[in-house]
Amino acid sequence: MENHTARMAALLGELRREMNGAVVESMQRGEGGYGLNYGVSIPTIRAIAARVGTDHAFARYLYQQDVRELRMAALTIADPQAVAADELDEWFSGRMPEELMEELALRLLSRCRMPVLEALRDDWLCKGSAARRYTVLMALARSRDFDAASVVELLPEVVATYPDDLRLARGAAAFLQAASPKIGPEALSRMLERLPESSAGRFLREEVAWLCQ
Repeated sequence: MENHTARMAALLGELRREMNGAVVESMQRGEGGYGLNYGVSIPTIRAIAARVGTDHAFARYLYQQDVRELRMAALTIADPQAVAADELDEWFSGRMPEELMEELALRLLSRCRMPVLEALRDDWLCKGSAARRYTVLMALARSRDFDAASVVELLPEVVATYPDDLRLARGAAAFLQAASPKIGPEALSRMLERLPESSAGRFLREEVAWLCQ
């Protein structure tokens, strides 16, 4: 733990040198969602974190900190192949602004082993909050080998649980656009017919109806 603390301090010092005051001020006026935020761009965070290399234990330690740049860096330092199903909840803890959900999906969850992806589908997607469901859909949209048909079958119920959540509908649209070559227009059309008559259901239909043509 002492080693983690010293390494974290060194990494934070490196990140702080890239601080962008204008971005910090903008995020503070909006919904920044972090205890500390230095406004460093995501590509810069990734580049600095990449120099650390892969260290899953260190990444888990960094992710516990309420500092935007450390949480973002952790997602590059973590080892997707080392993520276990029983540790998933710790990756969705604390404050979770949308940019962090999307980075979590892109950099970590989408690259996890198949049993972990299946656990995400069966737990977060079927029983989680709207934010967790959105994150899973964004992750599975980027996963090449996952069983897309099993997710398509669940989508009407997923959307019906949060009928007015347009962010969740956006996540579903992103998944369907990525997975459409595996699904086929007929299966997609059947799924769209089962969507609820709600704002999220209508939004999703409008976003992906062209895939059925």
